[in-house]
Amino acid sequence: MGAMTRSSIRQSSHQRFMVTDSADVGAVRRAVRGYADQLRADASFSAAAAQTATELATNLLLHADPGGWILARPLPPAAVEILAVDRGPGIADVAAAVAGRAPAPKGLGCGLAAVRHASSSFDIHTCRDRGTVVLAIVEAGRARGPREERRPRSWAGVSVGIDEACGDGWAVIAEPRALTVAVVDGLGHGVHASIAADAALSAVADYPADLDGYLAHANAAMRDTRGAAVAICRLEPDRAELRCLSIGNVNARLMHSGGQVGIVPFNGTVGMRETPPANRIMHYPWPVAAALVMWTDGLESRIDLTAHADLLRHDPAVTAAALHRDHARDRDDATVVVVRNQVTP
Repeated sequence: MGAMTRSSIRQSSHQRFMVTDSADVGAVRRAVRGYADQLRADASFSAAAAQTATELATNLLLHADPGGWILARPLPPAAVEILAVDRGPGIADVAAAVAGRAPAPKGLGCGLAAVRHASSSFDIHTCRDRGTVVLAIVEAGRARGPREERRPRSWAGVSVGIDEACGDGWAVIAEPRALTVAVVDGLGHGVHASIAADAALSAVADYPADLDGYLAHANAAMRDTRGAAVAICRLEPDRAELRCLSIGNVNARLMHSGGQVGIVPFNGTVGMRETPPANRIMHYPWPVAAALVMWTDGLESRIDLTAHADLLRHDPAVTAAALHRDHARDRDDATVVVVRNQVTP
């Protein structure tokens, strides 16, 4: 596979907007409209994206006691991804809320019918007394007619930095018969950590199938950076196999057949020394309906995925946002990436 540019594979991080008063709703609306404008799509797309963000943020403000937040990012070439996350009471009747039949004009879930109508992809997970996550992807050029049923996404992630530049990075490279997933955590946080993450992901783009040669290539490329923890998984559904190279404090676990398996990491930091850290590529099964979850140390290291079995059936971005909500430490950059094997046997 030919070399790719860094910008072509590194996924953008999410900007987090806490929603506690009406001014926050306006800030969310302006930011999301700005994302849409940057993508240089039509004016109706910008308006739809801004209105969707407004509906979701207003819903949080009015009903998600003790409050919530919006996660938003552009999805080039012409879409915006918006996640509304809260720790509120949950929505008692999701079907009614999404259909616009909320029990009261200002009931919990008010506005979700309009959000769903404007979205090319929509999903919601809610749990009583634990909270709700709503996903809306607004796409330019989408006809405002009956919703088209789309194949669910097989991968997505959430990455939230504590500085303007996020020191975590992640990428997915899709090929006809394989998927390469990388999650990296640049040492520290901020701009210099982000530069290290860029270098690590650039090395993945050069040779996504070559896990054996990756570490030497990446270590050399990262010698002028702070270094990073790196986990790269190569998923091959036809062979029902997953291979993984994991160095440092990026956690990864597999869920299949109702159980979970932790992916073994090796100690060290890529780019810190002249020679790469000691490592070994680990092999795991990747059966149909399996799920892979990878996360940086901005989240708790021990996450029991069996407690989130229902959540793992939702859009991967919804899963990632809920795991981030429930397990983030809130004092470091935090990234969660979720991949599901949806290949038909």
